[in-house]
Amino acid sequence: MRPKINIITLAVNDLEKSIVFYKDGLGLPMEEFVEGADHIIFGMEGDLSLVLYLRTELEEFNQSNSVEKSSKVILSHAAESKEEVDSILKTATEFGGSLLPNQPKEYDWGYSGYFKDPDGHIWEIVYFTLSE
Repeated sequence: MRPKINIITLAVNDLEKSIVFYKDGLGLPMEEFVEGADHIIFGMEGDLSLVLYLRTELEEFNQSNSVEKSSKVILSHAAESKEEVDSILKTATEFGGSLLPNQPKEYDWGYSGYFKDPDGHIWEIVYFTLSE
């Protein structure tokens, strides 16, 4: 068996607000949504799904006494141009996200910007110029 990640689950505080951010702000397609449900699934390319799960419900799975509620993760999206990076960052902030300080930045290898979604999850939007 070759290891593969098929599902990424993020804990969110406000499911409706997060749906608007990810669906309308970032343009993710919704596979299914049941009114009053405790999670939402976005089908992505390559047999990958992004699940937004209510933090209060997800915490029931964590029976440890750990102070940490979730691990820090950076989710990255490879854009096709600098303009696309800027466009995604702009839209993310218009829908409740916030840019990290001094973002975006130019690098020898490309262009990248980081933002936090409404629940504090960090996203990187990156354009690699080395592949040109």
